Amino acid sequence: MLDYEFFYIISTPIYIFFLIVFIWKKIKVEKIILTSIFYFYIISLLTVTIFPIPIQGLNEVWIYAWDNNNYIPFLSILDILINDNLWTIIKIKQIVGNIVLFLPMGFFIPLIWKSKDYFKKALLIGLWFSFCIELLQYIISLILWFNYKVTDIDDILLNTLGFIIGFFLYKLFQKSLENKN
Repeated sequence: MLDYEFFYIISTPIYIFFLIVFIWKKIKVEKIILTSIFYFYIISLLTVTIFPIPIQGLNEVWIYAWDNNNYIPFLSILDILINDNLWTIIKIKQIVGNIVLFLPMGFFIPLIWKSKDYFKKALLIGLWFSFCIELLQYIISLILWFNYKVTDIDDILLNTLGFIIGFFLYKLFQKSLENKN
């Protein structure tokens, strides 16, 4: 099993390299702190969505069905909501969890990169990143020859909604700072 610890081990030297570059370029401390928080958020996001990757015992799980993937918008959301067999906490985790997962990204992107302060530009980044995660899950499933994570269009929709909420929270935060000044 390729677990998230592996990813943290790889990401730490990369972070140190970028930290050295930021210090060498004399980037403001506030910007380094914000970028560092965002970096660790992205690493955590990837560990939650991509890992663990099962790399041993593939013969035992090859029979796992490919039909769990969802390419029809709102199908899995509706299925979760009307399924009486699911506990409410699982429903909340599935739907709200996907929204909350991308909320920080919607906040941090325009905060760190002022050129991404415009909704369209920021939205495209959030949508693209969510799509890339789902695509990566699908590609890893193809490589492993079984569906280790479900690829779901509704995850992209919910992640993008979370991004949009985060973006508007940033705008509220920005307005409150302007009102104080």
